[in-house]
Amino acid sequence: MNNIQVWRYLNRQLLVLGFFAASMQTVLADVVLFNGSEVAPNIAIFHVAEDGVYLDLEIYVDDVSLFAGLLPQRWAPDPGGNGRRLKQSPEHDESLGLSVIIGDGPALSPEIRKVEYRKRIDRASPLAGQRDPFSGQIVPSPPADPRVLFVNVFYPFLSPNPKTLTILPPSREGEPLATIGMQVFDRDVPVTDFKFLSKPAELKIHWADPWYSRFSAKNLNRKNQDGTSTFLYIEPREVRHETLIRLHELAPWIDETVGVGDKLSPQHGAKITKRAAKLLSSRNAVSIDGKPAQPAIATAELLTLTSKGFQVVEPGKEVSSNNAFVGAILSFPLADLPEHVTVTWDMFDEKISRVATISNDVAGPFFGAVTPVDPKFHWQNHLLKYERKSVSQIPVVRPEESRPGLAWATGIISAVSLLLVLAGTGKVLKRVSLAVLIFAVPATVYFSGSFTALAWRNASPPDPQTAAGILRSMIENLNTVNLETTPTARKAELTPIVTAASLDDIAAEIERGLTIRTPGGSLAAATDIGSPELERLDPISEPGGFQTLVKWSVQAEGGHWGHAHIRAVTFRALIEIVPEAGQWKLNGLTVIEARDPNA
Repeated sequence: MNNIQVWRYLNRQLLVLGFFAASMQTVLADVVLFNGSEVAPNIAIFHVAEDGVYLDLEIYVDDVSLFAGLLPQRWAPDPGGNGRRLKQSPEHDESLGLSVIIGDGPALSPEIRKVEYRKRIDRASPLAGQRDPFSGQIVPSPPADPRVLFVNVFYPFLSPNPKTLTILPPSREGEPLATIGMQVFDRDVPVTDFKFLSKPAELKIHWADPWYSRFSAKNLNRKNQDGTSTFLYIEPREVRHETLIRLHELAPWIDETVGVGDKLSPQHGAKITKRAAKLLSSRNAVSIDGKPAQPAIATAELLTLTSKGFQVVEPGKEVSSNNAFVGAILSFPLADLPEHVTVTWDMFDEKISRVATISNDVAGPFFGAVTPVDPKFHWQNHLLKYERKSVSQIPVVRPEESRPGLAWATGIISAVSLLLVLAGTGKVLKRVSLAVLIFAVPATVYFSGSFTALAWRNASPPDPQTAAGILRSMIENLNTVNLETTPTARKAELTPIVTAASLDDIAAEIERGLTIRTPGGSLAAATDIGSPELERLDPISEPGGFQTLVKWSVQAEGGHWGHAHIRAVTFRALIEIVPEAGQWKLNGLTVIEARDPNA
């Protein structure tokens, strides 16, 4: 891992851990922090509802006997389909099952809805089994045997709206018998991230709004506790001001009335996001280098908070208002990095009294909060070294290059020799001058590159190794072009490296096939480009030009709403490159495939 990779890794970890400390979780949408509970041998997912508690339980095949008290008549089929009697335990039944207790009362009676052997749900990190380069620890993996006994259980409430629930794991003399990874939802709102259930866990239920339901043990509660947060992203070509706001906190500002437990239809959700984008584009003033700024683009998406962080709601899906957020993105395109950016937050009321903030640049992130007393959110440019990336032309390196200095020297020698031949008085001088002239004139022509230019008219395409180098430089240029935030700016950046005749078509193809975006719509920048693999290399009618079918991979990163998205994409494209005015230029581009190599 080189220094740049280490720096990026640390930035991503600081982005997560620092914002946790500011009480606003920046769970990554594509990268999730794993503590091992999500791949524990046994997984328990609890859902609190109006009528009771629903449990989806995955029991590791070797731990089935530890949950015997929960299973019907202590009976379960073995994975092969033959029935087998579980051994009687000398302990009390309460020690062999997951129990749910209301207050100080008795345990709720479980109703078994389904029992069947399955394969466990895959919740493992993509890095499972590998060593973390910083902690030195192995990233947790699930058990090698994927078989689990799936049990769907319902614990009906004895009376409506209990104030507290206590969840007890299988235990003996106060010690847990099984390793259980737990997640708890209260009416669609995640109360926990994945945590280990190793001792009784008391949940205080907030019936008026499940967002405020909490476990007494603070370490069990989800990291994200703020309903509203705001972000500044300082990118190479733009500033973005982004906002995450819970629908129940946004509703009064857009004249919406949303009740606890309401379901939002896709049509209603679209209306809400449209109103939110309009509202947030005109509130919370942004100034850049001391001047008021207006967003060029304002978009909003409906989101939900999940175990993998905030996720954009899929089109056509209904969503619970309890766990609905709106994520807004305001884009301010810039030619260069600003020196100072300020957001003045003005949306405060009885529900919004504190807004967590984060600003992120190549050296960030930086954390804070705004309040009615101190509503300004600042970013100051402290970068000591910053170089604006731009496309670079790719010179045509021919087998024999012109050498202007030598051409001038031999040319002068040729001229002097010619004068001496014509005007000289001595025979010896004329003969010497003629001999020098015979050698100097061809040398002048050679060093001027005239022979090379003549030969280039019938030149063959470069060899595969040279072509691969040209393609890599061109791909790097295309990724630089994709830093631009608008199609117009991207097209202008292409001009030095694309033939004029093909500019419109190639600009459109880059928009269609090469631009990488995050789920929120912001651009992702390439951080690593793999070596191009040439599948074909063919000559074309243009002398020296070539057409190739090439494959390459790109790792790209993009951030929004506190998420750091990391994507790997493999591209396959048909590319035509020609020499023009001493430079290699792109003359044709067709993206055939763009896919995740791990999919």
